[in-house]
Amino acid sequence: TSDPRAKSSGINAEYGEIMRVALVFVLIVGAVNARTCTKVNGISGACGLHLNYFTLAGTHNSASGAFGQLYWWSGGAVPSCFYRNQDLSITEQLAQGIRYFDFDIAHINHSQADGDWWEEGIVLVHCGASDCAYTRSLRRAMSEIENYLGSHMDEVVVVRMKDHPEESRSYIRDNLARELSRFITGSGKVKLSRTDNPVLGEAIERNERLIVTVNGGFNPRRPIHSLRQVESYKMEGGTDACFSVNEMVHRLTSDPRAKYDYYPLQVDWYHAFGLCLWDLAGLCDGTELHKLIEINREVVKVTRRPINLVMIDYAGRGNVKLADVVAQINRYNVNIFT
Repeated sequence: TSDPRAKSSGINAEYGEIMRVALVFVLIVGAVNARTCTKVNGISGACGLHLNYFTLAGTHNSASGAFGQLYWWSGGAVPSCFYRNQDLSITEQLAQGIRYFDFDIAHINHSQADGDWWEEGIVLVHCGASDCAYTRSLRRAMSEIENYLGSHMDEVVVVRMKDHPEESRSYIRDNLARELSRFITGSGKVKLSRTDNPVLGEAIERNERLIVTVNGGFNPRRPIHSLRQVESYKMEGGTDACFSVNEMVHRLTSDPRAKYDYYPLQVDWYHAFGLCLWDLAGLCDGTELHKLIEINREVVKVTRRPINLVMIDYAGRGNVKLADVVAQINRYNVNIFT
């Protein structure tokens, strides 16, 4: 009979060889998947900056028009003049360099869901004083962001969810984490950042390149973060001019929270009323966007940190891209803060 010890020894040797091969495989896969940050959103030298020392190009009411026509809950078509803020899809906005998305959200219960349009769950809306205009589901928008980030590994995106109707707040509190679960568990193409102000290079290396902040009077589960920011917004109209540099600088720097760098500084580069939203966007596009460069320099002088977020309507309008202006701002930020 054969020696069982020899058989056992052979099995152990074979097992050891399998484990060695497996370890090599793991190391190879890890090396392939590991990512060293060399640039952030196209900007070299920004890997060591915290998010709040970087600037993102953003859209106001990013989903309001991104899926085409909006509808009232009654089913009637919403007039675009005062409710549609964008004419590019989420993917097209990303291709334009938009890295900050502003989503107003509500919900549709299972009993209210009807057909392909009225989907159960959290939905994207634009709410006025008395009623909300509905577009598609949050899931659809987040899938577009996920797919884009899955093929653009050096990009970081922030999503703000704000202005929920009162009747939707408890639903959002109870269900938002479930709807974003693939970004939390890591089963998707990108993960949610564990902090709302990450070091950008670390976010890229960990693939935690999506930051979500939410308001609404409740404490969301981490890594979904409570919204905090200093905004320049005032409920005011316009008919013939955009904003001045001094006006915007004063709005931001006069807020007592501006001295704390954990409050992002946001420039709302749009008027609220006075003309149709398309025409209002025309007051602040084109060369008017270059004012943002000076606004950033003046804010840095006062607060020792840059503007972090810029929101506009109709990102595809005009002959100057917001993302190109923001790239100039970020090259300045890198020179000052690194």
